[in-house]
Order: sequence, then C-alpha cells, then structure tokens
Amino acid sequence: ASFLTGEGHAATFLKQMATDMLSPVQPMPSIEPVEAWSYKNAALVAQTYTLAATSHGLATCMMEGFDTRRAKEILRVPDRYGVPLMVATGYEYEGGDGWSGETKRTPRLEMEEVFFGDTFGESLDLDESEQQSNDIKEEVS
Repeated sequence: ASFLTGEGHAATFLKQMATDMLSPVQPMPSIEPVEAWSYKNAALVAQTYTLAATSHGLATCMMEGFDTRRAKEILRVPDRYGVPLMVATGYEYEGGDGWSGETKRTPRLEMEEVFFGDTFGESLDLDESEQQSNDIKEEVS
C-alpha cells in the first residue's frame, strides 16, 4: 500500500516515468525523491526560524557540511530521519578578552555571476527593466 505513496526508489522511478511520458501532452510537476522534498522543506523551515530569531535579537548561522552520522549519534536522531542542516543560534559576541572586533570578509561572487535577466547567463539590466515597467504602466493607464 505504501509503494505508490512515495516510499522507496521504485515508486519514485515509476512516478518520474509517468510524468516524463505525459509532459509533452500537458504540464506535469517534477517528481523528486522524498528525501529531496523533505530537505527543501527543512530549508524553508530553517529560513523562517532564522528570520524569526533575528527579529527577537538573536544571531543565527545556517550550517551544512558537518558529519551527519556523528551529529545524528550525538543528538540521538533515529535512523529514519535526516539532518540536512543545522542552525546555530545565540547572542552576538559583544567583544572582550581575545577578540579584536575585526571580521575578515569572506569571498563573494560578483552580482553578474548570481543574477540574470530573462534567461540563464543573460546579464540583468535593471535600468532597462525599470523602463519596461514604466512603459507597461503608461499603456495600462
């Protein structure tokens, strides 16, 4: 009974095959494994938590790349659950012994490498977008 409800690789494979066959005929959703869906939802919850904590004066830091096996062992997380990320939460350090107060800037991608126009790789021209928006407003009124 749980075969087609999303549990297991076979169910995901069958759902993907069915949507791939129907996709040329009508729009179909992307079928992903349950774990991928769960991890995306966990990220949305973590984002909401981070924003709420910040609004209450707490500092947060989302983390990934940790040893999941050890984290699950230490936190006694049952095997059927995953740990896609962790959020460190606390109050910012206000200085004192051993801290110079200086922070080192981490490398960042240039805006042109992150934000695109209508298609991937197309440069985003905000002035042109604003002009198009103004033209549309004029046409409507």
